[in-house]
Amino acid sequence: MLVLLGIATILLPPFLAWGEHLYLKHGEVSGKRKVLYLLLYFVLIHLMTAGAAYAGGARGVALKTLSSDYVIKHLGAGLVYAFIAPFFICLMVEVNVTREGIWKYVCRTFTDIRKYRQYVVRSARAHLREEVTNSYLDWLWWVIEPLCMMFIYTFVFGFVFGSEEPNFAIFVFIGLIMWTFFSKNISYGVKAIEDNKSIVTRVYLPKYMLLVSQMLLNAFKLFISFGIAFVMMLFFRVPLTYHILWIIPLFAELFLFTFAVGTILMHFGVYVNDLFYIVGIALNMLMYLSGVFYSMKRFPEPYDVLLGQFNPLAFLMNSMRDALLYEKMPDWTVYFGWLCISLVLACIGLYTIYYNENAYAKIS
Repeated sequence: MLVLLGIATILLPPFLAWGEHLYLKHGEVSGKRKVLYLLLYFVLIHLMTAGAAYAGGARGVALKTLSSDYVIKHLGAGLVYAFIAPFFICLMVEVNVTREGIWKYVCRTFTDIRKYRQYVVRSARAHLREEVTNSYLDWLWWVIEPLCMMFIYTFVFGFVFGSEEPNFAIFVFIGLIMWTFFSKNISYGVKAIEDNKSIVTRVYLPKYMLLVSQMLLNAFKLFISFGIAFVMMLFFRVPLTYHILWIIPLFAELFLFTFAVGTILMHFGVYVNDLFYIVGIALNMLMYLSGVFYSMKRFPEPYDVLLGQFNPLAFLMNSMRDALLYEKMPDWTVYFGWLCISLVLACIGLYTIYYNENAYAKIS
């Protein structure tokens, strides 16, 4: 069994990344380049997993003492890197990234934000009104919906599966509303350009503004839900301390990471029609690996720490719960690590959207 796991660890991640790359490029890769990309992913994925193992304290591996837990952890990390790496390799190959180009688009981003901020606000308001136009309960649905979902998941995971987490209803509610914000924006981002063809083809608008408008709409609902969470904390007599201030940088990281991933998927969503369904499956899997309804402590060691730190959604949810319910500070090392990654991803996403903005109108 250990031998089979070892073979899978060596071969499966590179071939997965290679196949994903060919899929994203729509068969545009020639025969010789296919071999080169396979070799590239073979080296890159194993360097990344070896680097992660080194960062985790591994200093050489003795085959005689190699455990199945270590191999599974190594395989899991390799599969995660294999899923993510092709997106960036495809972008780097497709877009000629230069330092001057990055600075140009960074300056342009701030200019466009000032120029189109009124559109973003008005669009978000219009969509909010549209949601409740023909509803008897009007805006109350923004309160009722998250509360109903909280009651359902609290009953299932709290009573049926017997969770012993203190203040479990608030615990679930915090995870649920953070996950809803992330998943709704990511799902929207994949098809944002396709679903707004009338705007994209007739009026110039930085395409990522479509995502920003949707994020503003969902942020409004997020803050309403967190207001409910604070009322619940007062009702259940959860002490409010200065740790509540840590939610500000945690919100900032959640917004930045969501925007970064959303812009990258927005680009590929124009060219890959099936990406919406692939992302839907990935989101379902990620939801159960992020501890939305349960504590990450339910995972055996070392997977609880691994998922809690290397999964940004799990880290943000755990940190938010620690700040609000358990009077704990976030792990700032992990926080700044994900903040830097999110900034890099956001720059790559913005650069790609700007670089391809003329092509989107033609394809759409």
